[in-house]
Amino acid sequence: MNNATARIPDRLMRAVADGGPETVNLARRAWLKAAGVGAASVSIAALTQACSPTAAAGPTPAAAAAAPTGPAILASNESPFGPSPKAVEAMSAMLTKTARYANAETIDLQKKIAAIEGVDYEQVFISNGSAPILQVYGEMIAQKGKGELVSSVATYEGVPRAAEHYGAKMVLMPLTKDMTIDLDAMSKAATKKTTGFYVNNPNNPTGNMVDAAKLKAFAETHASATSPVFIDEAYLDLCDDYAGNVMTGLVRDGKNVIICRTFSKIYGMAGQRLGYGIAQKELAKELATAVRLGGINHLGLVAAMASLDDKEFVPTMRPKFAAGRAKLLEIAKSTGRPYAPNPQASFVFIDVDMPNKDFAAKMADEGVLVVGRTWPGFENWTRMCVGEDWELERAATAIKKVLA
Repeated sequence: MNNATARIPDRLMRAVADGGPETVNLARRAWLKAAGVGAASVSIAALTQACSPTAAAGPTPAAAAAAPTGPAILASNESPFGPSPKAVEAMSAMLTKTARYANAETIDLQKKIAAIEGVDYEQVFISNGSAPILQVYGEMIAQKGKGELVSSVATYEGVPRAAEHYGAKMVLMPLTKDMTIDLDAMSKAATKKTTGFYVNNPNNPTGNMVDAAKLKAFAETHASATSPVFIDEAYLDLCDDYAGNVMTGLVRDGKNVIICRTFSKIYGMAGQRLGYGIAQKELAKELATAVRLGGINHLGLVAAMASLDDKEFVPTMRPKFAAGRAKLLEIAKSTGRPYAPNPQASFVFIDVDMPNKDFAAKMADEGVLVVGRTWPGFENWTRMCVGEDWELERAATAIKKVLA
């Protein structure tokens, strides 16, 4: 199995409403078509062979060099390049120790992140992916139905959905004309009833960023004891100017700001589920208690520490993502359709002039998987993420045919 077939489209809460089952069907259909087989061709022998020790050990050199047969997966904003070799080595060394909880390793990672970010280790909290942090923050600011969230339309749904689920009033501002989050509009929308703010930077699904100075001023103005500002930096490692846009300094300055990161993107660990947040001590302690549940993924912890120790990994990955992003931008421009300008994450956002569900189905028929859900107000838009070269080439051919 090649790298693409090991990756699956993203899943969110309300999977049925967002087309979760359709995504699964599209993946199966695209794989069967790309492989040139039917369901009847999948025999018991093939299934048992796939579960054999030889199969589990990975493909032979000859198989690894074979032409890809699975679908091109441009749906999930994962890394097609995989994790750091040092992370793989660290996980392999820990396999026999996973019967133990990882309390010591959790603190070790907190301290390592704290040293990098210039904060106290008690200001860092770890979770199994960043999703629990987003959900807990949404529940916290909902204040049992008395809270109010100020954010943007067409942004990542983790915080808005959780806040709405727990009864918060939603104040979602339109994007600017250049399809970025409108901080000015969010600022004007804030009231005494506002209990929290959410800014995804770079933003998912548009991929672009807000001005760093404006974001810093926004947080300094609105972060208060009763309304923390949550800045989701899941994709920040991928942008052209990380140092100029990172906002951890707000926490160091004592502002009531939460910075959220993940190892799922540039670090290639989406399947290991490891994320973290940085906040003021008391808030970090409160959030840590809520997100840790029974403990943190042991393999994810050691992989994360090894990834941070691999000083060559991120500088090697950034150009790869930038090159893939540039190819996606070429695909977007070739359609002649509107698209969100200046993407800085691992994806582009394109107007495909048809319902997203229809576009996704047609692309799946061509062996390409794109995101299977939409954002309110952007029902005819799709998001496509960086893939391997062959995946992007297939996507370029497919989108030309589908939009013809």
